[in-house]
Amino acid sequence: MSGHRNRAARSPLPAPVLLLGVLGAAALVLPFVGLGTRVSWAQVPALLASDSARAALGLSLRTCVIATAVSVLLGVPLALVLARQWPGVRAARAAAVLPMTMPPVVAGIALLSTLGKRGLLGASLDAAGIQISFTTTAVVVAQVFVSMPYLVVTLEAALRSRDRQAETVARTLGAGPWTVLGRVTLPLVAPALARGTALALGRSLGEFGATIAFAGSKEGVTRTMPLAIYLERENDTATSLALAVVLIALSLVVVGATNIPWSHVARPARPEGGVLTPGTDRGAAGAHGGGPGTTTAAGRDVHVSFTCAERGVAVDLDVAAGRSVALVGPNGSGKSTTCAVLAGLLDAEGGSVSVGGRLLDGAAPGSVFVPAGRRGVALLSQAPGVFSHMSVLDNVAFGPRCRGLGRAAARERALAELVAVGAERLANRSGSRLSGGQAARVALARALATDPAVLVLDEPMAALDVTARQDMRLLVARRVAEEGLTLLLVTHDVLDLTALADEVVVLGSGRVVESGPTARVLAAPVSSFTARLTGTSVLSGRLEGDAGAPALVLADGTRVAGRPGEPWEGPGGEGLALVPPDAVSLYPVGGAAHGSPRNTLPVTVTALERAGSLVHVRLALGDGQGLSAVVTAGAVADLGLAPGGAATCVVKAVQVRLLASRAALPHGAEVSPRGPA
Repeated sequence: MSGHRNRAARSPLPAPVLLLGVLGAAALVLPFVGLGTRVSWAQVPALLASDSARAALGLSLRTCVIATAVSVLLGVPLALVLARQWPGVRAARAAAVLPMTMPPVVAGIALLSTLGKRGLLGASLDAAGIQISFTTTAVVVAQVFVSMPYLVVTLEAALRSRDRQAETVARTLGAGPWTVLGRVTLPLVAPALARGTALALGRSLGEFGATIAFAGSKEGVTRTMPLAIYLERENDTATSLALAVVLIALSLVVVGATNIPWSHVARPARPEGGVLTPGTDRGAAGAHGGGPGTTTAAGRDVHVSFTCAERGVAVDLDVAAGRSVALVGPNGSGKSTTCAVLAGLLDAEGGSVSVGGRLLDGAAPGSVFVPAGRRGVALLSQAPGVFSHMSVLDNVAFGPRCRGLGRAAARERALAELVAVGAERLANRSGSRLSGGQAARVALARALATDPAVLVLDEPMAALDVTARQDMRLLVARRVAEEGLTLLLVTHDVLDLTALADEVVVLGSGRVVESGPTARVLAAPVSSFTARLTGTSVLSGRLEGDAGAPALVLADGTRVAGRPGEPWEGPGGEGLALVPPDAVSLYPVGGAAHGSPRNTLPVTVTALERAGSLVHVRLALGDGQGLSAVVTAGAVADLGLAPGGAATCVVKAVQVRLLASRAALPHGAEVSPRGPA
């Protein structure tokens, strides 16, 4: 029901807190009520019509508008500088706040000591025929000095707490520093900029102490409304009260304007199913020039080699043109770092990056660093980075616009890409009103609108639900095939590997530990990570026997027979046994195990997990190491399997692969990506 109150979403406040809040509001509102009781409201128009009142009001409006414009012009760059990290920035932030904390009269004395005729700079200015103190210019200077910190502090706090993902995405789409600042950074902090500007304007309107000390009180020249109110307070109380009411009303209008949703007022709502580009037929949008199916972009070969000592990563990777390669590995193994280096977001320290034979980054003398967005590389990360302040259509048109395409042509291309990903109905929707699956589609369309030769996917489907992930997977596969793109994919999902990757490269501790065709790596994993990724259990122990009859002896003496993998280092060394779940059969304790020779091991059931129509059974061996088996729900009931219960585990030796542990290999040796012959 639309009128139903959601009580769960609103937590009640404790009664003492609510009472104190009411008292705080009263402390702020009652003085204005008291002022209202003293004002002769019927005489206000006549009082404001006096020459002195009109002069003070006009001077205040002129000077505070000029002071606010100067505060924005100087304060925004200052806030941008203070929002960054550099030596001494904390001291600089404190200095920027200082004028807010000192008494206004002290601020006026400081200005007089600097710009007065006998001040630090005043003598030189006076010699040049320039006088600032006790002029209208002094009023503006005083207002800027005391009001600009309000803008700087408000905007700097918003800049420091902002999500920088959108700016990173803009760079990968080809936006330069000015474009990122003007179209992404400042629009994202626009509410803070508006609040800061309003505070600066309100503070300029109310400035008194610094003005009277530095500019004096000459009617028509430096006597602003606060000064006029102060002087009229003794001689003409009614006029001073009328001016006070006007000043309060102006401040209320300025501050209240920041709470109006101007974006909705300025941009009338359009039906989300509509098309913004005049004359564009939705069904034919994909046939427009530059749209899907007509682009000339083709995949190019990729070379990435670098060493990042700070992150402990050293990668040397080559991807053939038009091939799809998946990067897998545990968290912190260097997958995202590799993607960032290729995209141009990180330097290739001690190495080089090239796409299609074009050197993009390198340590060689004379090499030129090509920035992100100019490499023919499109990067999609786990966070889609959709610009929340733009419509979906403008999001997708952003990249083409950064590359010099006109507004109409860029929007036409954007609509064609949205049609290609099945998101054309979202064209008029705001980027802030998208679901996860919708945002992923929009991000893909936006990336492909830049005509990349290489598409880099850094887990963009990780946060999607099963259905959205499947749709996205099919969409990526289709577009990569249509465009002939080179694909570098980071994922932890086996389905992504089988659907999208021609080859798999496994990273471990910042190094390549395994590589090869997808089918071979998944069927015969060598690294422990890949084994676990495919559901294969990894047992560690001591190798015994020879290549004809090898075995792995666990810590409790249990012997596991298998077949040798590559490399086979002989008995006596540390080794691993890779046991796929379909090689494991379960029997009751003491139950007969029939068939060919096998490993018979006593186990304890540790967990039961539903896996579709099957049940994944977690098992613990005597030394604490784990195995897993997949059985039917009926088998669970027949065998009486339950956590903590005992069972007999039977594993066929022919399906167990034994290989030397990497920790036991000689220095510099590598585990071969090839499986057993």
